[in-house]
Amino acid sequence: MKRIGNIYKEIYSYENLLAAYHNAAMGRRYRHDVMSFTQNLEENLVQIQNELIWHKYKVGEYHEFFVHDPKKRLIMSLPFKDRVVQWAIYRVLNPIFDRRYINTSYGCRIGGGAHRAIKQLQKYIRITPPPAYVLKLDMSKYFYRVNHAILFEILNKIFKDKEVLWLMKTIIYGDHLFGIQLDDHNYEKERVPGVGMAIGNLTSQMFANLYLNELDQYCKHHLHVKHYIRYMDDIAIVSDNKRQLWQYEREIEEFIASKLALKLNNKTSVNGVRQGIDFCGYRVYRDHIKLRKKSSLHMKRRLRQIQKQYYNWNASAQNYHDSLMSYLGGLKHCDGYKLTQAILARGVLRRRNRNEKGSSIGGAAGTAGDGPGTSAE
Repeated sequence: MKRIGNIYKEIYSYENLLAAYHNAAMGRRYRHDVMSFTQNLEENLVQIQNELIWHKYKVGEYHEFFVHDPKKRLIMSLPFKDRVVQWAIYRVLNPIFDRRYINTSYGCRIGGGAHRAIKQLQKYIRITPPPAYVLKLDMSKYFYRVNHAILFEILNKIFKDKEVLWLMKTIIYGDHLFGIQLDDHNYEKERVPGVGMAIGNLTSQMFANLYLNELDQYCKHHLHVKHYIRYMDDIAIVSDNKRQLWQYEREIEEFIASKLALKLNNKTSVNGVRQGIDFCGYRVYRDHIKLRKKSSLHMKRRLRQIQKQYYNWNASAQNYHDSLMSYLGGLKHCDGYKLTQAILARGVLRRRNRNEKGSSIGGAAGTAGDGPGTSAE
């Protein structure tokens, strides 16, 4: 493909920045930082525009925190102004990247998603004659180990617009260190320079997809893998030849080590489909799909947590409703009738009163236990 030029103006155009603001503010309009930005919206957007035009833009200060979903992850969030810039970049560049992807890459794409990925995996399992096997591949510490120099070289092959490359370098090579050691689970230790991206950034999702597109192209056009699926850094390959799958694993491991400076983790395996295949939070069988047990436990735990917050006046009924609807929507994509009924049975919020406001979360939960559908498992 020809290298692309003369698109930087599209990123900093006022129309794109205004649309980026609306994208970044969606669902957050009443947060203090968003309202503060909105009060002087035109002035703030013009300031971003001038910083981009004159190459004065610098990435803001990251706020770090941890989530356990279910494993511990380091999340980094940017000020609202920087999220507007991220959306402005994403709106222009992501469609360019998307045209380069294979059809069975499902992460962070319009028409993609985990549900489409598991449906495609089941389709591949069904059309593979028994005994069918699945090679599951997972990158070790993927977001924290993406190599900056390799990523920038991939971008350099796509763009000849020097201003776009300047902005990409500003995002990738920021002052903040994101990298951690491959075999180290301690995020508090000294960070590794030259690798890693911030989990939580829109551009990180975009770059993560682009980075492993190199592997997609290698598998499809060099190894000629027929039944290949990727959802971000989770990869599944289906075949009736177990030996062939292990050969793919060896060649893929060699490719990612030499070309992408990555390593497979110890979850890599070849499994028969009769016992089901764990993928994207679900367990996929030839004739049905179940929610993975860890996912269902996390779902129940999270809903109970929001119920307790509601009873203690730390969350609204709308917060609970949104989470409940999101989980029920996910259950529509699998055989989750019993789990859906169990969640609905315990999902009724009883009316709270002002006397509960000063009580502890534990106390609120205890009171809630007398209400319908709130008993602990």
